[in-house]
Amino acid sequence: MKNLGRSVSLRHVRAFVEVGELGSFTAAADTLAISQPALTTTINQLERLLGVTLFMRTTRRVELTDVGNEFLPVARRLVSDYDSAINAVHEAGQRRDGQVKIAVLPSLAITILPRAIELFAEKQPQIKVQVRDDNAKGVHRQVRLNESDFGLGNKWEDDGQLEFTPVFQDRVGLVCHHDHEFAGLKSGVDWLKLEQQNFVGMSDDTGVHAMLHTIPNLPDCVLTPEYEVLTMVALASLIRANLAVSALPALAVPRIVDPPLKFIQLTRPAVWRQICIITRRAGRLSPSAQLLRSFLQTELVRPLRFLGREQEFDGKSLRSSGGKVNSDA
Repeated sequence: MKNLGRSVSLRHVRAFVEVGELGSFTAAADTLAISQPALTTTINQLERLLGVTLFMRTTRRVELTDVGNEFLPVARRLVSDYDSAINAVHEAGQRRDGQVKIAVLPSLAITILPRAIELFAEKQPQIKVQVRDDNAKGVHRQVRLNESDFGLGNKWEDDGQLEFTPVFQDRVGLVCHHDHEFAGLKSGVDWLKLEQQNFVGMSDDTGVHAMLHTIPNLPDCVLTPEYEVLTMVALASLIRANLAVSALPALAVPRIVDPPLKFIQLTRPAVWRQICIITRRAGRLSPSAQLLRSFLQTELVRPLRFLGREQEFDGKSLRSSGGKVNSDA
């Protein structure tokens, strides 16, 4: 039996993964930056080498065969492991002593992280911290592929390669225009009252979207919103125009608007976003990264300490949390 491992290259496997995930030779070719005929030749070579049919091709669709479906998660893991290993070697060669890269959600990068890094720099002035803000999916990807030393965010999806250590929580509340009928309520708003409201939600690669879709019995308008946006700027614009309301964790509420938007706690149920330090299970942090991770894990259990004076927060909207969230929880 010939050694197929020497005949099948990473180029073949990567091409298969892209076509399998995108369901299109055209889209996969664009992603891989190659021509469609070249991609077709690569897939044909792979199928010939393996002696199987991986895709069922029609004039309209490309679908995985049963064998293809079985191979896809294995192939995806091979590509991910390869990319992670290459990035790790590159980072090791490029990283100067005392440099740490942290992947972080934008809502944390503009609220608690600046003051936290300032205090950390007073204690460890020799360590340079590079902040790489991204959505929840992107934070997971950066950590998994070793593009960042570790991450600070919430769980977007279960990932066996990542470990989540809880640090603090922020309460999810209603965000509305200052003239909205709910704006003056002090005791909170029941989720069911949102049913008759136009709702604006975040896209499915964000932590907010993933979190809300794990909560049972929320109104349909929250799960299938009237509007769906990619950025907080777009979300704030719709609310500022009084076209919709939204539900966001306290720290994610856009505050660079005039007049400011209103944040009212949502009740029955009370929903909290769990902020975690995210690390690779198989990785080992550099001494500098370990120092920053330990500092954040210790100090961010009091998140109010790191907010600027211009930001108003109800102390009940933020609280510390303990224990560990497993990636398979």
